[in-house]
Amino acid sequence: MRRFLPQALSPFALAVLVPALLSCRAGEAPAAAPAAAAPAERPRTLGALEVRARARPPVLFVGWDGADWQAMAPWIESGAMPNLRRLRAEASWGELETETPPLSPLLWTTMMTGVSPLEHGVLDFSRFQPGSGVREPITREERRAPALWNAATWAGKRVAVLGLWATYPAEAVAGTLVSDRLFGFLNIEDEPPPGAVYPPEAQPRALATLRAVWSDTGHAALRGYLPWLDEAEYRAHAESTRPYEHPISALRRILVETELYHRLFLQAWDEGPPDLTVLYLQGTDSIGHVFAPYAPPRQASIPAEEYERYRRVPELYFRDVDRRLGECAERARAAGGTLVLASDHGFYWGEGRPERLSSFANATAAKWHRKEGIYLVAGPGVAPGRGPNATLRQLFPTLLALAGLPAAAGAERQPLPGVEPPDEPPFDYAAPFRELRARQSPAVPAVAARGADEEIAKLQALGYIGAGEPTRAPEAALAAGSTRTAGSWNNEGVILLGQGDPAGARSAFERAVELDPDNASALWNLSDLVYATGELDAADDLLVRAVAHELPEGTRFLVGRAIGYQRAGDVRRSLALVDRAVQARPEEREYWIFRGRYRVELGDCAGARGDFARALDLEPRDAAVHASAALAALCAGDRAAAVEALRRSLALEPRQPRVRAMLAEIERGG
Repeated sequence: MRRFLPQALSPFALAVLVPALLSCRAGEAPAAAPAAAAPAERPRTLGALEVRARARPPVLFVGWDGADWQAMAPWIESGAMPNLRRLRAEASWGELETETPPLSPLLWTTMMTGVSPLEHGVLDFSRFQPGSGVREPITREERRAPALWNAATWAGKRVAVLGLWATYPAEAVAGTLVSDRLFGFLNIEDEPPPGAVYPPEAQPRALATLRAVWSDTGHAALRGYLPWLDEAEYRAHAESTRPYEHPISALRRILVETELYHRLFLQAWDEGPPDLTVLYLQGTDSIGHVFAPYAPPRQASIPAEEYERYRRVPELYFRDVDRRLGECAERARAAGGTLVLASDHGFYWGEGRPERLSSFANATAAKWHRKEGIYLVAGPGVAPGRGPNATLRQLFPTLLALAGLPAAAGAERQPLPGVEPPDEPPFDYAAPFRELRARQSPAVPAVAARGADEEIAKLQALGYIGAGEPTRAPEAALAAGSTRTAGSWNNEGVILLGQGDPAGARSAFERAVELDPDNASALWNLSDLVYATGELDAADDLLVRAVAHELPEGTRFLVGRAIGYQRAGDVRRSLALVDRAVQARPEEREYWIFRGRYRVELGDCAGARGDFARALDLEPRDAAVHASAALAALCAGDRAAAVEALRRSLALEPRQPRVRAMLAEIERGG
């Protein structure tokens, strides 16, 4: 495990020694150790610069992943979330606009650093481990920018950071850091890896808390959400090693994780409120990915029995997190502090849900995310009321300002509405961070090779890695010492394209495809970009490859391009494209339908009849395909077959005036 400083150091000694080390490096005398009681204004020397940390009441930041005002509005109004309703009445609040792509490790790291993923370097859910090339969950070693807790530690502030993405291995801080690897990716039977908690002596207590929560969250706890759940069915799913493959096991995991980090929060505050607390809750997003498909109103794709089983789970869960929020708010009020609540994006719970796309598959989960997250700031001196929309990056300067720290040079400086920016000039936190990174020792593998396959299976079960993605770095990447995945490069391309850099985006997409030639998202993104430059043959090759590897919404994209060629007068290119799609995905009915239509247009009547017959084999009750088969029959001069096909179409769907008129005309001999 890489370490900034020896872990035997106490958090307080660390807060003193870091500035001293850097001052010595710059040729200065070490800064004197501060008194135990903090003065109103405490200077800290970092390199040749000085950061002035003002004394402030405690700041408690609660991160609700995927929380959405639109989704929570009915629960707030009905009284299901009384604490959030009260807080909104006394807080500055509004919507946070997310960034693209809306993926949690990228977004939360942006919120904690104030800079783009291109700058902080966390660009995927996973990475290739240095040296071994084994794929593992993303670690904080990929982060190239200082985070909030780094700045607070250097200023002598005591912190508690609990459960946040991309924080393993836990950094040395002035206080406590419980990384995302205490529970986020591991089953209860497994020991968390060394370095999951800082300081190291706090890890046994955290693990004991986890085991207690796991034991407490059993059948009785789940019956509070699922009153019909009997012991046998609970036992059949509760201990699953792939928990997100079933709602029962997924719910248990979500409840364990929620209770775990809340207990750790209470433990930290029972020892005296830290100057800055970051409490992250992933369950507010996970509950959406698992249970939003079952939420009212019922989707046609959800069986009525399953709908009745699970439809109340979201409301019951948000009632519980509201109760926990109330406890957080009371702790903050009692300490005279400020509570900040925010989410990284919103979530589709009702209208707009993508009915045909999985809410928990790696490739489609983000399709359920709305671009509007939430923010709320409640505390002394904060004027209440709904404020204007803000951005994710404004959270970083907000928490710096509330903690009495100057804004960061080179990062977002404007706090959220209701929070005054600091008077001090910005401080270059990145300079000492770069020096500390340069001192890091070689990484120690966090996942043993023998356990690598099991670890990746867990990530796949959580939806963070696609089932077909490589579990080890290609030899070329390994030789080059790169830790980056195809997903990392693909996400970089998406960001660059959004910034108006198509050349940079193309290079990134090409790197992604080079690493993983079967990566459907990267193939499609590169195809779309190449298509825009007029390289049609290359664009179509890439698109067919993407479709062959199960590109989400691939049928819509390919058919849309074929229609575009048709409208431009190039039906033969349309036919060639869907012909290749038929070969790649013969089970996809739409490709047979469109190939049949283009064949009719080009006069290949026999071929069209065969295509429509195949489409009807796949779905015999499609009225539109029966009508198309009638056109192919007319093309071939078979009027009797055309009449029969039109009658079948009308029997399935009588409200087709054009089809009815065509049938009447044929029967009259027209």
